[in-house]
Amino acid sequence: MPHYYQNQGGVPTVWRRVNASDGPAWQDPIYTNATLVTHLDPATMHAVEGGWIGTPSSSSTAPSLMVRMLEALDIADDHTVLELGTGTGYNASLIAHRLRDAKQLTTADIDPELTSSARDRLQACGHSPTVLTCDASEHQWTRTYDRVVATCGLPRINQSLRMAVTPGGRLIANVMPPLSVGLAVLTADGEGNLQGHFHPDGGTFMAARHDATTYARAAPGTPGVHQEGKADIPLEAFDDYRFKFLLAAHLPGVELQYGTEDDRVMRRLVLPDGSSAEAQYEGGRPLSYRESGKREVWAVAARCWDWFEQNDRPGWERFGLTITHQDHHFWFESPDHILTSF
Repeated sequence: MPHYYQNQGGVPTVWRRVNASDGPAWQDPIYTNATLVTHLDPATMHAVEGGWIGTPSSSSTAPSLMVRMLEALDIADDHTVLELGTGTGYNASLIAHRLRDAKQLTTADIDPELTSSARDRLQACGHSPTVLTCDASEHQWTRTYDRVVATCGLPRINQSLRMAVTPGGRLIANVMPPLSVGLAVLTADGEGNLQGHFHPDGGTFMAARHDATTYARAAPGTPGVHQEGKADIPLEAFDDYRFKFLLAAHLPGVELQYGTEDDRVMRRLVLPDGSSAEAQYEGGRPLSYRESGKREVWAVAARCWDWFEQNDRPGWERFGLTITHQDHHFWFESPDHILTSF
């Protein structure tokens, strides 16, 4: 990492760009178990006093998460491997080092700047995998791989990617972004289906982009109110990653927004179509909610909270995912106990 951005706090966040000229202030954090932001969205990035503001668009993942995923992937010498989300190329270098020949690895990223620099770094380490510049989440794969690992959040495993996993092979990915921390570990059954549980420790990534120049934007809520009532989800629920994971499965693409209005704490759930539900809290106590749009967002969230409480706030490892040519089935403890499909 010749440079990256350090969080200086503030609203919006101020980022300080550090590089080799900063000496230990640049080098030391690289050797810690931290995720480091390596790029900011150029459309939102501009200089301010003390650094830059902008939306993070790429990062170097925390080493512990990379190790967790590689251990779950269980790569063997002769495996072929597909990595989605090349980034700096560090994870690709670890995989290439593990394989008998780096040519068994294909790594892909949508950003040509990232793939170009990663290719150079990999070659400097003596590795020459196939490095592709494409929308890895939508690319039409023409071969199969024994192992597939995604270091970007995937809303769905599309048909091409599903069929790219060799029968008996394994795919591991953070699914249902941007809210989910669920890390699905799935096995191909030989009939074109993927199935497996979620990793007990979870893991999250920036959502995959579909255009090299287009970055994720916060969804706007639909103006106007069509329903309101007494809020029945406690404030602390929105700090629980396991509950948010459940919300992500039942409200695909949902974002959680934070704020304060009139000295009251606000939590807002917003769907990609603009449907939204907003709740206000005072002293941690739920007050009221209001919602608008096509979906009854709050009712779904309330049902999720009731179920979550009734089942003793279960961990990720008790949930699983089955992906067929038609649907993603999200289940609890057994594939026969489907909670929702999307």
